[in-house]
Amino acid sequence: MPYCETCGAEVKEGAAFCPSCGNGLEKSGNRDDLPEDYLLWTTKAPVITSRPVVTQLIMVFVISCLLVLAFLFILDVDAGVAAAPYILGIMVFFILLGVIIAAAIQFFTKGGLTTDFAVTPDGVGYRAGKGSKIINRATLAGTAVGGSLAGAGGSLINISREMDFMRWDEIRNITVYPKERSLVFYQKFLIFPFALYCTQENFEQVKTLAKKYAPAARYKEKGW
Repeated sequence: MPYCETCGAEVKEGAAFCPSCGNGLEKSGNRDDLPEDYLLWTTKAPVITSRPVVTQLIMVFVISCLLVLAFLFILDVDAGVAAAPYILGIMVFFILLGVIIAAAIQFFTKGGLTTDFAVTPDGVGYRAGKGSKIINRATLAGTAVGGSLAGAGGSLINISREMDFMRWDEIRNITVYPKERSLVFYQKFLIFPFALYCTQENFEQVKTLAKKYAPAARYKEKGW
């Protein structure tokens, strides 16, 4: 496994960004000098109007609540049964709160959060911008102070996914949403997919590269 030249952390083979310090090719200079079939761009990722984002928001809190319930049941079945309505109520509350916050974020940022995206011959990747990181940590602090284990767990999951990379041979499904110029990539078990939000200029090129490098993946285009 290669190592980052900046911080020495281990980096996945072919990864566009270092998971520790964020060092990437965008620091090397002119993006026009990148190798052939290597795309690197920065654009705003919509929040409330993006199906993948809303889906992942719900998944994060559902998974967190299920983990908390499973832990309680392991410790004490009766305690788990007694706490279940309370945990589920918290889950619904934070999902609704998350949707409201997502709508506010998209409104005040005038379209979404700035994010770096990359397509390489090895795979696809993204890195959250500074705004996303601030929001994730503020949410973690708020839920921790409020005593919500499920909310804090969801925030930690979001923080852990501020940067990700998926190799082409890991991709099983690709869904394209032409209206929002995005491609959503799914792995084998459809867990934690992520989306690439394209610009008007590179949308068709990203689709072409996805078909080229992941020919075995199921590919479909659909509207909202």
